[in-house]
Amino acid sequence: MEGFLGTIQHLPLAFSPENLAIVALGVFGGIIMGALPGISPTLAVALLVPFTFYMPAATGLIMLGAVYVAAVAGGSISAILINVPGAPADIATLFDGYPMAKQGHAQKALNMAFISTLIGGTFGMLVLITLTPPLAEFALRFGFSEMFWVAIFGVTVMASLTSESVPKGIISGVFGLLLGIVGMSPIYGVDLFVFHDVLFGGVHVICALIGLFAIPQVFGLIESIGLGRREVLYRPERGILWRSVWENIKKVKTWTIGMIVGTIIGIIPGAGGQIAGMVSYDWNKKLSRHPETFGTGDPEGVVAAMSSNSAMCGGSLVPLLTLGIPGSPTAAVLLGGLLINGLFPGPDILVKWSAVTYTFFAGLLLAEFALLAFGLIMSRYSHWVMNISNAFMAVGIIVLALIGTYSIQTSFNDVIIMFALGFVMYIAMKAGFAAAPMVLGVILGSIAQNNFGLGMIIAETQAGALIYFFTDNINVTLIILCVASTGIGLWMARRTAAKGRGRGRLTELVAGGIPLVVAGIMYLSLRDVSEPKAAVFPTILLAIMVALSLAILVPALWRKQPKTKEKGEVFPFSKVALFFVCMVTYVMAVKTLGFYLSSFLFLLIVPILIAKEKKLTITSGARNLGIAVGFTGILYLFFNMFFHVMTPTGVGF
Repeated sequence: MEGFLGTIQHLPLAFSPENLAIVALGVFGGIIMGALPGISPTLAVALLVPFTFYMPAATGLIMLGAVYVAAVAGGSISAILINVPGAPADIATLFDGYPMAKQGHAQKALNMAFISTLIGGTFGMLVLITLTPPLAEFALRFGFSEMFWVAIFGVTVMASLTSESVPKGIISGVFGLLLGIVGMSPIYGVDLFVFHDVLFGGVHVICALIGLFAIPQVFGLIESIGLGRREVLYRPERGILWRSVWENIKKVKTWTIGMIVGTIIGIIPGAGGQIAGMVSYDWNKKLSRHPETFGTGDPEGVVAAMSSNSAMCGGSLVPLLTLGIPGSPTAAVLLGGLLINGLFPGPDILVKWSAVTYTFFAGLLLAEFALLAFGLIMSRYSHWVMNISNAFMAVGIIVLALIGTYSIQTSFNDVIIMFALGFVMYIAMKAGFAAAPMVLGVILGSIAQNNFGLGMIIAETQAGALIYFFTDNINVTLIILCVASTGIGLWMARRTAAKGRGRGRLTELVAGGIPLVVAGIMYLSLRDVSEPKAAVFPTILLAIMVALSLAILVPALWRKQPKTKEKGEVFPFSKVALFFVCMVTYVMAVKTLGFYLSSFLFLLIVPILIAKEKKLTITSGARNLGIAVGFTGILYLFFNMFFHVMTPTGVGF
């Protein structure tokens, strides 16, 4: 209650003209940056931390907090409109948001997203304000074994994330876990699965997010060029705002589950919004009267995801402010913002820096309401994105994906990994594998591996691994949730008879055979690891991968090939191959010509080569030139002039 009263007392400071302007600017910019594929909330906040040094402490923190919550919500725009989440937290949003957009309900999906963001975000902030001390004490009880089971629980959620095949969904997730532990193990100091120097630094989460989601979507756009179809249809609807508000209000159970899940997972250090959105979506689907509608454009799926990942923002600040332990990657960057402003997180932060902290809380509440206003306004004009041709959309996403990936660690190895993962995922999706479980696996991989390793070290000094990992109330509760989640997912998949639907025998043989070969190669690499303990968890994962691969492969071997084959859609191989060559050429050119010159040429030439529906005229050529100059100019202004983002350099400007 003290925190709530203190926040009310400091509301006048938050309403000062300077802080109001910062809230508006932070929310508006956060939405835009969040909507750009590759510009994650973590990157958005990190870019702005140095600017807070020249601001009053409360004002600087309000700006960072406003960008944080707005970037998480802004990621729903690209997730809904182009099936590419702007942030890891928005992965679950695209499951129903994008199908809604394809059905012509993009504006409704965006309205539902931002309204549920207000509900979940406000709840998370109120929890932050009123229940910080007891919730922080609860989070302290999560040790290595508990965090390991939290990661495994996230893996079990994967079983019901794919509608086609539970084994394929889990294989995707397990392969993601293996990708997440590529590189040097911080526990044992040995390299795992480093088949090439490019992989020495591991697979960054943002690389995986962009590559696994954005690149397959780009090739999907290329496939649709010239086939007389649009990926998304936009139809403005009269009175849709109030209908969206009323429909959102009626989904009390959905956003209640989302708020609670998001807040609790946000408080658990290291979990983050990506897990919150997934878990909320998964449990709302399981508890729904019509779970079969999830993934087909059900607004309930959007509400479930957005109410949870927005509530996570407030929850993630609880351990940050009281213990100095970030609850999410973005909260870790916010820790730098606190320190640069002279605030040292701890149990006494509300005593030593009460004025700054309570003003920060009040500013976060204002940001939630500003987020709703800006979000609803911007959703009305989201159809501008729909008017962009698929060729320009594909090229633009590639450019943003490259700079978004490179700017994380200024490493070109990340760019190579991102594009390689994306192309492999594009091929894998043809066989029925899904990107979402794989991305979630990458996120959880290092968490599971590190906590398993540290837990094993502690277990050796106590009663043993079985006692350490399988006792204690929290461990037992999490294990029960893992079993329940997997069981319900398998039951739902069997009830919908989704396994192997629509896939031919050859496709299933490839889907089962390739993971088997990959598992064999990865297992052989573990034999050279100098520390056998580091290979225990990866070996368990590979064994699971082999078993599931056989579960796909054996039935396919016994399946009879149908005598007649249905005529399918002609695959535009030449167009996809041409774009692949252009993409590889662009990546190589960036290293020699620099990012901006290469991007300009890529934007100018490739749409002309790919989109051959019309002959090139002076008018269309001038339009292409204008778009290339304008887009490159905006990139230069945004990344070079304003935020001073490092870009690949060469002889280009």
